[in-house]
Amino acid sequence: MNIDDISKLLTHIDLKAESKKIENHEDAILRRFKEKWLFISTLIALVVAFCTCIGFLLKPDSPYSGIALNGVIGLTMALAGYYVRGKVH
Repeated sequence: MNIDDISKLLTHIDLKAESKKIENHEDAILRRFKEKWLFISTLIALVVAFCTCIGFLLKPDSPYSGIALNGVIGLTMALAGYYVRGKVH
C-alpha cells in the first residue's frame, strides 16, 4: 500500500460535524437525577465490596485472604486512578 492508495481512500470519507443541541431544563434535571443516583449506588457497591474484602482480611486463617487483598488493592488503585486522571470535557 502506498500513499496514493491512502489518499484515494480518504477522498471517500464524508465527515460532518454538528454542535451539541441545547439541553432543555427538564432534560437537564432528569440527567442530573440519574447521574446522582448512579453515583450513590456505585459508591455504596464499592463500600460494600471494600468492607467485605477487609472482613476477609481480618479473619484469621481465611482461605480468601489473598483474593481479598487483591480486591482491596484493586479498588484502591481504581479510586486513585479515577481522581488522578482529571476531568476531560
